[in-house]
Amino acid sequence: MDKLNSKPLPLLVDTKLKELYNKEQRKLDYRFGRAVNGWVSNLEYDMTQDKDLIDDYTKLNKNDTCGLRQLGRLVFGYNGLGFKISPAKTGLQSRASLQVKGSECTSDHIVGVTLAGWEIHSKIKELFDKGEPKETIVNMMVKNWLSDNLHLWVQAKITKEEHKGDNLARDEHTLQEKLDLIHYDQGNIQLLQYSK
Repeated sequence: MDKLNSKPLPLLVDTKLKELYNKEQRKLDYRFGRAVNGWVSNLEYDMTQDKDLIDDYTKLNKNDTCGLRQLGRLVFGYNGLGFKISPAKTGLQSRASLQVKGSECTSDHIVGVTLAGWEIHSKIKELFDKGEPKETIVNMMVKNWLSDNLHLWVQAKITKEEHKGDNLARDEHTLQEKLDLIHYDQGNIQLLQYSK
């Protein structure tokens, strides 16, 4: 396999995400903080419930999923910021997408919404399990974590052919592998960044 993408995702989008965060910080902080606050409330609720109920909903099964993971996909992966970090915001698109009509392309969540949601859940749960109060967790996630992790929501414009499951693997890579764009290399997807 050739390494088509020489820079990891965070380095590719660092400048654009800093600009985005500086422009939209109040909205991003509020929306993400609201989601984190609700998530911590759910963890607090679990403390009042029977372990078998909690385990049934929160423990990963043989397919490496569970109800909680799917909820995190929606709450954080799709909706944690209140808007998308689309290809138009970052300028990321595949080389192949330049050769086809726009209707033959789609926006791909590079890290993936499920993995992004689970990473955020894991960070919140780690703080919660250390006994941090809700207000501290929300503040830490918003003030110390969010701006450095916006790359979890970045999308790239790729062709629908490139996006097919037999080309672009789903749920087979670690976060670090996705940040290093290994799944894009394996799918022969070379990312380019255009300037506006």
